[in-house]
Amino acid sequence: MAFQPPRLGPGAVYQRSLDAVFRSHPDLIRVAEIEPQTLWTKSSAAGSLPRGSPGELRHLSALPQRLLTHGVGCPIGGLHCDERQAPEFRLWNEALQVPWTSEHLSIFHVRGAHGPQPCGFLMPPLQTEVQVQLAATNIVRRTTALGLPFAFETGVNYFAPRHCEMPDGEFFTAVAEAADCGILLDLANLMANERNGRATVRDVVRSLPPERIWEVHLAGLEFAHGHWLDAHAGGIDEDVIAIAAEVVASLPNLGALVFEISPDRLANFGEKGFLREMEKLHRLWEKNRTVPAAKASPQTLWVSSSSPSPESWEKLIAARMLPTDDQSHDGIDRSYLQPSDERSFSLYTCLAASFRTGAIAELLEHSTRLLLLGLGETALRALMDRYVADTPPVAFPTDEVLSFRRYLQTHPVPVPGLEDVLNFESTLVEAAVDNATLRVELSRDIDALLGDIAMGRLPEPSSDCPGAVLEIGVDPAPFVRMLH
Repeated sequence: MAFQPPRLGPGAVYQRSLDAVFRSHPDLIRVAEIEPQTLWTKSSAAGSLPRGSPGELRHLSALPQRLLTHGVGCPIGGLHCDERQAPEFRLWNEALQVPWTSEHLSIFHVRGAHGPQPCGFLMPPLQTEVQVQLAATNIVRRTTALGLPFAFETGVNYFAPRHCEMPDGEFFTAVAEAADCGILLDLANLMANERNGRATVRDVVRSLPPERIWEVHLAGLEFAHGHWLDAHAGGIDEDVIAIAAEVVASLPNLGALVFEISPDRLANFGEKGFLREMEKLHRLWEKNRTVPAAKASPQTLWVSSSSPSPESWEKLIAARMLPTDDQSHDGIDRSYLQPSDERSFSLYTCLAASFRTGAIAELLEHSTRLLLLGLGETALRALMDRYVADTPPVAFPTDEVLSFRRYLQTHPVPVPGLEDVLNFESTLVEAAVDNATLRVELSRDIDALLGDIAMGRLPEPSSDCPGAVLEIGVDPAPFVRMLH
C-alpha cells in the first residue's frame, strides 16, 4: 500500500445548518467531511441521476477546512453496485481537492421483480471468502472510477454472528488486503455491534492492519427497539471516547478524526454542544502525535467448509425488505437462518420504514400535520404502515415524497383540505428537484388552509375561499406567485 494519508486533524461531517459554525471555527474544526448525496437533488423523471449544484460546490470549496468526501448512497458490498453516480462524485472530489474518499461496506440494491432496486436501508454482507472477493472487486472498480485512494467504512451489523462467517475484524482485514485499500474505522458502529452481542471493539481493532486505518468516525448511540443503534444521537458515547483514546494512539497513518451527528438531533444539541465535542476530538488527536511506524499485518487466512453465496443472501434481503409485488420470487435458501434473524430483520424493516416516513414528515410537513389532525395518531401510523408495505423503497427522499403523493391519489383519505395542501407541498418539491416552474390549481385558499393547520385545527368553512392557480419555481430564487 503506497498511499499515506496527510494528517488533516479533527473535524466533523458537514451539514448546511452548521455552515456558519464551520466557517467561524476553522481552528477547532480542521476537517469538513462532505456527504455529497445528502446535498444533491434528483429529477422526478424516470431514470434520472442525482446532481449537485455548481453554486453549492463553489460554496463548499471556499470552506476554511481541509475537505473529505464520504459516500452514503452507493455502497460497495453487494452484487449490484450502482456506479452511475461515480462521474458526479468524481467531479465533486476534484473540485473539493480531497486526498481520499470513502463509502460503506454494505448492500443497498438487491434484485427485485424489475431488476436491481433499493432495499430501503444499508444491509450488512455475509462475511465469507466469496464476499471478500466480491467487495474487493467492487472497491477496485470504484477506486478506478473515482481516481482517488479509497477507504471502506466498518459497518454496523444487527444480525448475530454465524458459524459460516469470518469474525468481524478478520473480514474487514481480508477485504482491505484483497482490495489494497484503506479502512474508515467507525468506532460507534463497532461499539453498537459489541453491545448487541457481536465481537468486542478491542478484538476487532486488534485484527485490523493499523497502517490501513486512515480515518476514524465517532458518534453517539441510542437504545431503541431492543438494540443499540448507530443513531448519531447527540454527543459521542462515553465508551466510544474511552476506546478511541486507546486506539488512536496506535494508528500510524491516521489522517482524520471525524464527529458525526444526525441532523434531527442538532436542534436539541446546539452549537455549544457541537463545539464541546470538537474539543474532545482535539484531545484525542493529541494522542496520535508520536505513533511509531507499524509493520504490515500478515494476511489473514480463513477457511469455511460451507457458506451461503452472496446471491442467496441478497435474495433473502429482497424477500424481507421489498413489497411482495416487487420481489423476484426466485428460490430462496433459508437453511442458514438463525432464530435471532427474525428479530434482526424486523429491526431493519422498522428502521427502513422510519427513514421513509421521516422523509415524508420532513418534506411534507403541513400535509403530515393535517393528516394527524384529521385521522389521529393511530390511524396515521396505520396509513403510513400500509404505504410502506405497498410501495417499494427509493433512494432519495424527494422521490419518497412524490411516491407518497401518487399513493394518496390512488388511495384517497377523507381529510378536509388534504388534496390542496398535498398538491401545494409536493409541487414545491417537484419544482425544486426539476429546477422548473410549475403551475398548480387549488380549490381552496392555501394561506387559509395553512393558517388553520398552524392553529392545530381542521380547515373551517372560512378556508373555503375561492381557489387559485399558483406558479411555483426556484430560478433565480424560490418563489410562489398567484396567477389568478
